[in-house]
Amino acid sequence: MSDSENGKNNSHWKVLGLLAGAAVGVGIGTYLYASRVEARRYQLEKVRVTINGGSQRRFSRPLRILHISDLHLSHPESHKIEFLQKVTDEDYDLVILTGDIFENESGVPYAAELLSRPPRLGAYAVLGNHDYYDYNLWHKTFGRIVRKFRHPAHKRDVTPMVNALESGGFKVLRNNSITFPEEGLHVIGVDYPGISQQHLLDMSAKAHPEHLLLALFHVPQNLESYVKAGVHLAFGGHTHGGQIRIPGYGAIITDSELPGREASGLFYRGDTAFHISRGVGADPRTNFRLFCPPHATILEVACNG
Repeated sequence: MSDSENGKNNSHWKVLGLLAGAAVGVGIGTYLYASRVEARRYQLEKVRVTINGGSQRRFSRPLRILHISDLHLSHPESHKIEFLQKVTDEDYDLVILTGDIFENESGVPYAAELLSRPPRLGAYAVLGNHDYYDYNLWHKTFGRIVRKFRHPAHKRDVTPMVNALESGGFKVLRNNSITFPEEGLHVIGVDYPGISQQHLLDMSAKAHPEHLLLALFHVPQNLESYVKAGVHLAFGGHTHGGQIRIPGYGAIITDSELPGREASGLFYRGDTAFHISRGVGADPRTNFRLFCPPHATILEVACNG
C-alpha cells in the first residue's frame, strides 16, 4: 500500500474517531441536561375546563383545583419539596394527587411537607403502581419486553404511606367516594390497578344527578368506563407526559392506552373531560426528561349546566 493510501486511511479513521467522540459527548451532554437541568425545571400551568353538565347553579365561580401527580418521593427531595410548598401555598377548592407518590420508604417522611395550607374542600389522593411495588432495574428494563416480569411478585404494605399522607392532610381514596351535598360535588377515587365497570357505576350512582362528578385514578386505562359512569372530569397520571418528547410530535412512549398527543394535558371523550398530569418527578435512578419538564396544573372548572 502506498504512502498516499495509508494517509487516506488514517484520515478516515480520524474522522470516524472524531464523529464517535462527538456522538458520545452529545449523549453525555443530553443525559446531564435531561437529568440535572430539565428534570428540575418545575412548571405551574393553568387550564380552563368547561364541563357539559354538573351543578352550575351551585357554583358562584369556577372551582379551582390543583392537580399534582407522580412525585416518586425518595431521599433527598429538597428541590421538589420546595416547589410543592410554593404551589400549594395558594387558595384552592381541591388539591388532587394521582398516584406514584412514593418511590420507596425513604420518601414517606416528606408526606408531611406536601401541603402548605389545606384547600377549602380538602386534598385527596389515590395510589399508583410505584406506591405498591418496589421496582428494580430488571423490572424497569426486561419487564417492559416480557410483561410477566413487569412487576415484582409481591406488593408492599402501603399502610405507612397512607397514614403519612392522611397525617399530612390528604384523604386517600381507595375505591371509594366522598360527597359534598352543599357544594353539589362528588369525588371518586380509584385505587391501583383499577376497578370493574360495575364498581365504578355503583360509586357514581351515589352522586345526585345534578352533582359535578369527579374521578381520580393513576393509570389511564379503560377510559370509556368513566364516560359510561357519567364522570364529568377525571384526573390521572402515570405517563410522565412521555418523559421524552419530540417537538411538534409529542411523546414517543406513553406506557398506557393513550396516543402520544394525549400523554399529558386536557382532552375529551364524549362529555367527559380527562386531565393527565405530566408529573412532578420520575424514577430517581434516571430522572430523565427531555422536552418534557415536570409540572403541576391549576384547573379552573366551570359548568355549562
